[in-house]
Amino acid sequence: MQAKFDKILEPISKELMTPESMEHIKFDAFFANVMFHETAHGMGIKNTITGKGTVREALSNQYNALEEAKADVLGLYLVTKLAEMGEYTNTTMEDNYTTFMAGIFRSVRFGAASAHGKANMLTFNYFQNEGAFVRNADGRYAIDFEKMKVAVEKLAGDILKHQGDGDYEATKTWMGEMSVIKPELQADLDRVNAAGIPVDIYYNMGPQVLLK
Repeated sequence: MQAKFDKILEPISKELMTPESMEHIKFDAFFANVMFHETAHGMGIKNTITGKGTVREALSNQYNALEEAKADVLGLYLVTKLAEMGEYTNTTMEDNYTTFMAGIFRSVRFGAASAHGKANMLTFNYFQNEGAFVRNADGRYAIDFEKMKVAVEKLAGDILKHQGDGDYEATKTWMGEMSVIKPELQADLDRVNAAGIPVDIYYNMGPQVLLK
């Protein structure tokens, strides 16, 4: 994770975030966001409240992307609440929100068609609609922290409602509308690619390495 942060997330942040935002790009925030993402997978609604069986069964091929989005925003909600309770003090919420935003740019490069990619775009477009961040004339992003906090709570609620209702068609329509990469964002991602920032970390493995 430190290698991903040093070689990928931080360089992306320097390319796409405002200079003022960089003070909030922190490894500890990156680690915490991932940790609480995984914690959030075990929380929430597992069975619909409308008699349609499990959420996985009811939402079928829409389930994975929605579940990944739930883990993202519910994880961010968890770390926010723990910070407000004084239980989490490693980073500030400004750090976690800003690093989370940079993390969207990192993750979506794996492909918008994947479950994680669709989840990232759902979150990105929802936050944009809520004014949780602004993109300046230079194509750089900055967080509106108060609006982002509200957007996190609203999106978490909307996702949990979709899961609880188990309405496949409604979820499919919502995800189809929200999980798209718009031309403006694609141009920003093209800048990241042009800068030569790797998509992922790859290890040298195999017998030839072991024998050295």
